[in-house]
Amino acid sequence: MELPPLTMEQLSMLVASNSPPSQLFEALTEYEQEACLMTETGGKKEVIRGDIQLLSLFYSSFFFVHLLTDQVPEARALTKRMPKSLTQQDIALQNCMTLLRAVWQTEHGQVYQILRGSPWPERLQPLIKRYESFFQDKTLISVSRSYETIRLPVAAGYLGLDQQLVEQEDPNIIANFTNCGWKWDPDTKLLHPKPIMVRPAATQPNNGIREAMGMLGSRAS
Repeated sequence: MELPPLTMEQLSMLVASNSPPSQLFEALTEYEQEACLMTETGGKKEVIRGDIQLLSLFYSSFFFVHLLTDQVPEARALTKRMPKSLTQQDIALQNCMTLLRAVWQTEHGQVYQILRGSPWPERLQPLIKRYESFFQDKTLISVSRSYETIRLPVAAGYLGLDQQLVEQEDPNIIANFTNCGWKWDPDTKLLHPKPIMVRPAATQPNNGIREAMGMLGSRAS
């Protein structure tokens, strides 16, 4: 089906939709050529011929959709295709590249700090929230398979949970793990992870890993 022209309204509707990341990826892939035509390069000079805000939202949205579809190397390649004259002045795209470095280096604390503390356009917030949830769930699955025992502050740090509540051993914090089948030992102050198994990607529902697991508790952050 042919997509309507790339406009701020159309792009905002896509970003705010609850469409599966794979469908968003397909749509934005089709729009990339149109976005490229908004930039003209002659010799060493690059000129933006289109709406700068539209281009910023397109490339930042496409970047997050790459992350949501677990295509980190491809997201890195996308940053190379972004218009240099735009990335040099656009805060959202600069934040994307900072986030990419943190994700690439698996710096969990920095990932949450960038997602929550950096200035992002309001229109981009739906994808940011979706990716934070995706990153938490993916990390939780990885941690569940990597540790036999783990201290609560360390486990909570992987998920970017509130450290003050962690120190208080808040039940809601602990429930993030016990709801996944982990065991909490109040005497040793240790969590005993249970490997989290997920269904194949082809059968996962639209909202990502959390729904696929079907057993995660609410996040306390």
